[in-house]
Amino acid sequence: MLQNLSIRNIAIADNIDIDWQTGMTSISGETGAGKSILLNSLSLALGDRADSNVVRYGEKRAEVVAAFDISRIEAAKQWLSERDLDDGNECLLRRTVSHEGRSRAFINGQPVPLAELKVLGEHLIDIHSQHAHQSLLRHDTHLKLLDEYAGHEKHLQQVKDAWISWQGLDRKLKALSQTNEEREARRQLLEYQCQELEALELVEDEVELLETEFRRIQQSESLLLQSHSAREALADENGDNATQAIKMALHRLQKIDDKSDTLSNAITLLDSAVIQLEECATDLDAYIDSITVDDERSHYLESRLDEIHTLSRKHHISSEQLFEFSQELQAEYAQLNDSQGSLEELTTEVAARKKVYDKCAKQLSEKRKASAIIFAKEVIEKLNQLAMPGAQFKVVFLPQSKATTSGVDTVEYQISLNPGQPAQPLAKVASGGELSRVSLAIQVICAEHSTIPTLVFDEVDVGISGATAEIVGHMLRQVGTRGQVICVTHLPQVAALGHNHCIVEKQRNAQSTTSTIKRLNPEHRIDEIARMLGGIDITAQTRAHAEEMLRTSVRAH
Repeated sequence: MLQNLSIRNIAIADNIDIDWQTGMTSISGETGAGKSILLNSLSLALGDRADSNVVRYGEKRAEVVAAFDISRIEAAKQWLSERDLDDGNECLLRRTVSHEGRSRAFINGQPVPLAELKVLGEHLIDIHSQHAHQSLLRHDTHLKLLDEYAGHEKHLQQVKDAWISWQGLDRKLKALSQTNEEREARRQLLEYQCQELEALELVEDEVELLETEFRRIQQSESLLLQSHSAREALADENGDNATQAIKMALHRLQKIDDKSDTLSNAITLLDSAVIQLEECATDLDAYIDSITVDDERSHYLESRLDEIHTLSRKHHISSEQLFEFSQELQAEYAQLNDSQGSLEELTTEVAARKKVYDKCAKQLSEKRKASAIIFAKEVIEKLNQLAMPGAQFKVVFLPQSKATTSGVDTVEYQISLNPGQPAQPLAKVASGGELSRVSLAIQVICAEHSTIPTLVFDEVDVGISGATAEIVGHMLRQVGTRGQVICVTHLPQVAALGHNHCIVEKQRNAQSTTSTIKRLNPEHRIDEIARMLGGIDITAQTRAHAEEMLRTSVRAH
């Protein structure tokens, strides 16, 4: 479950740090206070895309850190362990976005691709959006919701794997099934290219080894050149060198008939310098002798690398890719040479793989049809609770001829709002408010069957009010008793039913505007429910009503 969320410099939120509890947490606040910033920050931590616009004005970087307890989330623990990212029962997701738009993602302190963060996030939190009812008008959403409800993940993966295996080989078959002229033209081109590459006699990793050796030889030549230059400066054959110059100075000073200490000291130093320079020259000679430069080998390496680079440019690839490219061309050439036998074998194998796919897709379809009946019954029960008595809900399987990674089914949700009326597609018969309640019923049902411990509901109660809103609150609270529910709401009937309550507020001064979030104590919670009930002017009667709503919520559970 989510334990802590830390937000730095996102939009108008400069520093938010909040701990989360189990059960249902209601989040309320005025419109524009920053509730969306809270959820957008959480989405960033879970791998959503971001740009520089999320960074607070004037700041260099935005950051969000989400801490989770994964002790009861086996899927997340296994995922982390397989990637060597596990850190016991804690999981820390961190995301940064710079003001230039650069984004970085971290899991337990280790940098990871953004896609990895998104995959892990799907094991940790399930976010139900306030716009979910709009997606109910799409058939792909209908099938996805049914699969989530029934827990078809394992069967979906089997179908997807079978589809990829079948389609991958089918593409190869189609490529080999070109006309004879096209196939022969391709074969002749490959024959020429393969001969050219074979003549090069390139071996795996040869380019890297050649370049490493060539750099070493080049470096040796440079070292030798510099060492010779230094040796000549010390003592060359022409006598124009440092050693000779010092010997000459020493000789001249020794001829001076003066016993002063300073002159004696100078003579001693020069004498010592001559000895040290001669020793240095000896050491340099030894060093130069230790350096081996093979000019013939250097020329060979340069010529060999030039051959490889020239052929790589011809095929528009890097030199490092040339060996693998050669292997691929040879494999394709061998395949075309034996195309007739390959075609027959591939045709048989493609048919076998399609049979596997058909079997997996059929099993998934049967499970979907069985689950759809139970799912529809549960939706009808929830609709009755949401003040839609007599509503009938059906999951209709439509014909589909095209196989996909998710099987061969297309489903459509149909509803009848009045007894005696036939069920029709949602888009044709449901108003905005009715569509919202249908969406809410489905989301609550999916949440009740979810294995994800943290569920976020972002104003999913839009379009409802009164007694129906209270029923929604009871539904969400019941879901919260099994784990953790975070519910953003504008309805006091829903907010009052939370086990915990947080408020998002906007604070302004002459220089800046910031959003804050804080947990409400019982007294302040009464004030917030009263505000949600009565607006600007909170009367004693409004406050008493709020107090009664909170007492009732406790008694009801």
